[in-house]
Amino acid sequence: MQSRTHTGHRARNAVALALIVATVWAGAALARSAAPVDPSAPTGPVAHFSRVVDLIRG
Repeated sequence: MQSRTHTGHRARNAVALALIVATVWAGAALARSAAPVDPSAPTGPVAHFSRVVDLIRG
């Protein structure tokens, strides 16, 4: 019986984590689409990290 309980907790935790990741991903996508486009800016999944570093430096 206890293994089922642990499996249920793991499943709920996985669903909650997936929802959090999806929310953060959607928020990042909205922020990117609202930001002015800079053709010299890097593209790809790591591009937003370089923007964060630029904001911290400046």
